[in-house]
Amino acid sequence: MNHSKLLTLKRYVTLSEAAERLTRLFGESVTVIDILEWVLDKKIVLSVKFPYGVKVIACKYGEHRQLQSDFDRMIFGMFHAPKELRNEHSRNTEEYKKLEMEYLKDRYKHLLSNLQEKYENEQPDIYQEYLKYKDKFTFDFYMEELVLVTKGTIGKSFYLDKDIYDFPLVGTERAWIENLISSLKQHTVVERFGIDGSFLLDEDGNILSLRERFENSPEDYPADNLPEDHELVITTKHLLEFEQSLMGNDDSIDYKYSQLLLASILKILKESSPKKWTQGELSDLISEQSQFKGLGKRKIDSFFSQCNKLLDNSIK
Repeated sequence: MNHSKLLTLKRYVTLSEAAERLTRLFGESVTVIDILEWVLDKKIVLSVKFPYGVKVIACKYGEHRQLQSDFDRMIFGMFHAPKELRNEHSRNTEEYKKLEMEYLKDRYKHLLSNLQEKYENEQPDIYQEYLKYKDKFTFDFYMEELVLVTKGTIGKSFYLDKDIYDFPLVGTERAWIENLISSLKQHTVVERFGIDGSFLLDEDGNILSLRERFENSPEDYPADNLPEDHELVITTKHLLEFEQSLMGNDDSIDYKYSQLLLASILKILKESSPKKWTQGELSDLISEQSQFKGLGKRKIDSFFSQCNKLLDNSIK
């Protein structure tokens, strides 16, 4: 593939620039809407570029693991314990411990009932496996081994130190793209947001929760919108990967074979009497040569067609 030397010097291109490049490269019309829809289909990665000097707050986001019993203890202390016992001192009293244990036993029975009902009614195939291990799901197992996995923010918030981040499409950022497509198509835009806000992906693969702070508040919350003057872009790395994925089909020919094909054409032209060769005649002769037996005439014809498209587009 012919990579523009100037493109490799750029960190990113705008959506319009990406559409123009893909149109030239493949000889078919590509629009910004096409690119955004490919983003939703996870064919190409969309990124956001923040303005220089703008402070953007984020926090790492991922899995939290804790014992189910510890989580249930916390819920009991916050919502189910008598109000007069909801303090640090009372939690060490015999009365509190007794009520807490009663609550935990009820939670265990409730979980056991829910598991059986869920598997029996919704997943009959798994239900048989569940029955094999049912006896192991004891109260002691619930108290000491059963792990609750949830997703949420990890650690403290921080200011982003880069200006370009990818969209992982796991939060509100997906709805933003859908709304933008509707707007570009001049359809009615139905604003949709998620309570978890939007997310970014850093260069190390960490998911980051985009945050915002209200005036005079030390706490931060999931951000509903991106900072003003942000720009949606495609990084050079992701654009070239996308182009390579399109070129890497069954009809593609690598650089080595491209050189061999050109050398074979020159050899044929030099050794034959002057005449006007057709593409079909050339591909017939080349496909019969031993070094091209693995390619086949169809792939060689496809290569010639791609070359013709590139030539036509470069002349326009």
